[in-house]
Amino acid sequence: MKTLGSRIRFVRGALSQEVFAAKIGVSKGSLGGYERDENLPNSDIILKICQETGVSVEWLLLGTGAPAASDEEGPVGPGKLLAGGTLTLPGMMGVVAPSSMPQNGIAFVPDGKMIQQECARCRRLEERLERLEDERRELSEENRRLWKENSLLNARLARMKARG
Repeated sequence: MKTLGSRIRFVRGALSQEVFAAKIGVSKGSLGGYERDENLPNSDIILKICQETGVSVEWLLLGTGAPAASDEEGPVGPGKLLAGGTLTLPGMMGVVAPSSMPQNGIAFVPDGKMIQQECARCRRLEERLERLEDERRELSEENRRLWKENSLLNARLARMKARG
């Protein structure tokens, strides 16, 4: 299980996507996107997955460490994360709380310094999304122009028919 999506699929187990998606508060389509590594879940969804399945955040995000969260840590959840602003995990110094998390990656806090971990896949997905949005805007503009042209041609045709 080398990817986040494969680990999410693994922890879902025999539950259907529909049931598991409802448990973690996302749509079935979103869960499918996470499992196919097409999209990345936000930190709240990661924490919900860990709460529902009992896996550690470190294992779910990175694939390292023990899959099960240790009993002494208790369940990992938004309350624990937001209380101190930092969630400490084995092998990591902490994860920045969602309110201060950068948009383009997970921030780790080794030795008190914030370092942004931006994956190449995230950059490629953002670039692809930007290109698709540009293309969508161009197509919408062309579509509006064609509708206007069609309307003018229909009006012209109606005038020609009226003249006889």
